[in-house]
Amino acid sequence: MPLRKGRRRRRSAVQAPLRLTSMMDILTVLLLFLLKSFVAEGEVITPAPGVSLPESTSDTGPESSVVVAILDDRILLDGRQVAQVPAGAPGGDLLIPALAEQLDLSRSQGEAIATRRGDADSYAPKLAIQGDRDIPFALLQRVMYTCNHSGYGDIALVVLGAS
Repeated sequence: MPLRKGRRRRRSAVQAPLRLTSMMDILTVLLLFLLKSFVAEGEVITPAPGVSLPESTSDTGPESSVVVAILDDRILLDGRQVAQVPAGAPGGDLLIPALAEQLDLSRSQGEAIATRRGDADSYAPKLAIQGDRDIPFALLQRVMYTCNHSGYGDIALVVLGAS
């Protein structure tokens, strides 16, 4: 009897070879997912949470740019809040100082990158505004004025493509 117990231990101690079939299946699925999600043209702009963009029938794709999102009374620059403008606040001055400061910083960083690349002469800062379809025009006007004041002459409004 003691011999049989020893033999069983020896058989269980032998390691089975690693099966790569399931790992290759997982890697293939992952590769296909990455290829499917790869965008070959333009830049994908995801709307800020809570913003329902208007629709458009234009076929022109978005270009790489700085993104300003207007969400209720908050203004986001590339996903982080930079200013808060109450909806009922009187808009005597169109300039929003906190947004202008951050836009100036962003533009100077873009100019520095263009200088390092060697295409400083052809650099034209671009900006895209994401705004909910229900924001007041006065707020959109103030944001657009501030963007233009900060050196962003090429301003686009982000919309959803109509299906």
